[in-house]
Parts: sequence; C-alpha cells; structure tokens
Amino acid sequence: MKKDRFFKKAAFARAVSAILAVFFIFPVISNRASVTVGAVNLSSATTSEVGVDVGVFTSAYLYNIENDFIVYSYEPDDLVYPTSTVKIMTGILAIEALGENLEDTVTITSEMIEDATGNTIGFEEGETVTIEDLLYSLLVGGANDAAYILAYLVGGTVDNFISMMNARAWELGATSTRYTNPSGVHDSGMVTTAADTAKIALAAYSLPLFMTISSTSSYVIPETNMSEYRSVYNRNYLITSSGNTYSYVYSGASGLNAGATTDGGYCVVTTAESDGLTYLAVVMGADASDDGTQIYSYETATTLLDYAFASYENITLVEEGEIICEIPVELSGSADYVTLVTSEELTVYLPSDTDLDVDIKRTYKTTSDSLEAPVYENQEAGSLTVTYKDEIIGNIPLVTTTAVSRSTFLYTLSQIESFATGRFFIIAVVSAASLTVIYVIGKAIYLGHKKKYRGRYK
Repeated sequence: MKKDRFFKKAAFARAVSAILAVFFIFPVISNRASVTVGAVNLSSATTSEVGVDVGVFTSAYLYNIENDFIVYSYEPDDLVYPTSTVKIMTGILAIEALGENLEDTVTITSEMIEDATGNTIGFEEGETVTIEDLLYSLLVGGANDAAYILAYLVGGTVDNFISMMNARAWELGATSTRYTNPSGVHDSGMVTTAADTAKIALAAYSLPLFMTISSTSSYVIPETNMSEYRSVYNRNYLITSSGNTYSYVYSGASGLNAGATTDGGYCVVTTAESDGLTYLAVVMGADASDDGTQIYSYETATTLLDYAFASYENITLVEEGEIICEIPVELSGSADYVTLVTSEELTVYLPSDTDLDVDIKRTYKTTSDSLEAPVYENQEAGSLTVTYKDEIIGNIPLVTTTAVSRSTFLYTLSQIESFATGRFFIIAVVSAASLTVIYVIGKAIYLGHKKKYRGRYK
C-alpha cells in the first residue's frame, strides 16, 4: 500500500514537471528579448570641419532624421526672415485639410487673390481649378496667389488662417516663429529661426503628399475655363534645372521649399537620402554673387549634405547568426555543449572613420554556466554587449543553434542524486539515525535495569 502511494506521488511529480515546462520554458523561448540599441553620444561638427563659409549666409541647420542627430548648426536660434519657407506651413495646413479632396474644384473669387503679390501663377477671378492644381502651384511653383486661395479655403479668412499657422508653429515647438501672411512676402514682423524652420519642415516631411508634390520637378496645370495650360517648374534648384539656368541639382534631394526676398535673402529647405540615411538641410539668409551666377543658399546646402554623407554611415557591428561561444549541456546523452549565436543584426549610425578595432568593444555573458537538457533551438541563453568608446550601444540576445534532447537515464540519476543530497532527505536520514541511536541506547538501559532487578529478587 505504501509502495503504491510512492509511485502515485512520483507520477504526479512528473506531470507537474511537464506542465511547468509548457508554461515556463516555451514562453521564454518564443518571447525572446529583442535587440536594444542605445543612442550614440556623437558631437556636432564645427564650421571648420564642415567647410562652409559663414560669411555668405545667416544661419544653417543640418539634421539626420533617422537618428535624431544635429550634425551641424550655425546660429540656429537667431531670428531671420522666413521668406518663401512660409509656404511649408501653408502647405502643411492645406494638405491636412484638403489633401483627400484633390479632384474637388474651386471657383476663384476676387477676395481670394486681392492681396497676392510677387511670384504668382496668374489665377483670375471666376477661374475654376482643382485643389491639386493649387497645391502643386504652391509647393512646386511657389505661387503666392495659390497660397492666398488655399488660406481662404482652409481658414475661411486669411486672418483666421494666419492664426492657425501660428498655433501650429507653437504646437511644433517653433516658439520663435511668427507669421503675418501665408505666402512669405516680406513683412518686418514675420520672423523665424533655422531651428524652428527645421521643426516645421520635419512635420511636412511626415506628410507623404507634401513630399511627393514638393519633390516634383514640373507640373502642368490643365486648361481651365479662363486659361490655356500652364507649366510650373520647381523653384528648388537642388531638385531640377528645368526652367532655370543654374546647375545645383543634387542626387537624392527631395522637397521642400526654396525662394528669396530682397530683405530675407535666399533660403532653401531640402532633404536628401542615400544608403538609408536622410538629412534635412536648412540655409537661411544667404547671399548671391554680384554677377548673379552663384546662389550661396544652394552651394552651402550642397556642402552641408556632402559633409554629412561623407562623414557618417550605418555600420554593421554584429551580423545575425554570428557564432559567439559554446555552453556545456547537462543531462544529455547526445551532446556535451551547444553553440550560441547572435539572434539579430546590429547596425549603428557612426562616424565613417570609426576604428572598429579600437573604438568598438564586444563582451558576452551567458545566463548560467551550463544548460540542462532538454535544450530547444533558438533558446535564449546569453547576451552580447557592444560598446562604442566605452558607451553601451547595443545588447543582442544569444540563442542556441540546435535542440538537444534529455537522457532519461541521466535525468533519473540526477533526480536521485538531488533527492539524496536534498535537505529533506538529509534531515530524514539524520532523524532516522538519531531515533535508531536513541532506540538502541534506550533498549540497552532498559535491559540493564531489567537484569539488575531480576538478580535482586532471585
């Protein structure tokens, strides 16, 4: 009867172990920790390192979008006139309000265009155009009349739209920016900074339609009820040379805005992408050469972008599946160890001149000195830590490459050993031995007394 109870308890213990394996072992395997990458503490470049001439522009800002890194800035918080970059905010609000209704038509009223001066398409009162035509006119051709028409459509009045522009600037953290019109025509009370312009440009960059339109080299406004077709060319010369005599086209450039006023100088806001890296370049208040053959906003932006692409890159520091170490396996009759490899790739944004042998260090640790079979394929068993100049920049889980089954015989022996060396067993043995000793001593005393008294009454 006692023997039956023992085997029932053993069977129950095995069942509990199997359940625990399902609920505690398998989740650890399937929910393996992911790669963690820390921000690398990089320093912004100096003017001499970048190689720009600060005498030909007022302020500049160079930013890597993927890594939230300011590569370079010059007087980023100085107040400047925004000139045509005002149209970035106008475009943001217009696309958010009207971007899903591109085919809708609008009949232009005199009120919509009465304040439009400077660079215009020539929209007329009573002319019918589409929302799409207006957006392309604004963001490709830099048309001031399109800016005012869109302001009326979105805000109801120009004044209300300007209030919306200032409110959005504040929301985006562009707290030094103040708008007084939707087109960028000079007004001494309308100011911004290079840093503010970058924040606003990043909001525009997040709108696919904005980037699609502002990256278009040219657009044809179809014939309307009051005009033949009209060709519109992008005023950002980094994107196209069509419609201008300059050769500033930059490979990979896209969006956002460029223009000039007499008081504000030349400004350009653009992005450029190559090899998975995207940079935003902002140049404000630039000059042009006396003969008009050079515009220093474009030349400065080109220098900034060239520097960024030459100086930084995404460097792969750890390959997925890279062999790191071996770890012993216990309770298996088929394998004494398993190999641990990296579970993911680690690629980090770093200076191109990084010395991988000096600046990068790799150390690993395992979760224990050994693994107990069964071991499952892709079971996490350690981590690899990567540092850049003693700064941790990544932790990658280490996983097993193969599964290893458990030997029933070795497992049984280990259970017996564990039981035999366990606290309960030792206490039981000591207690049994103590009781035996007490029994033997007690019995000896009892027999001694019995013999003594038997002799007394003989």
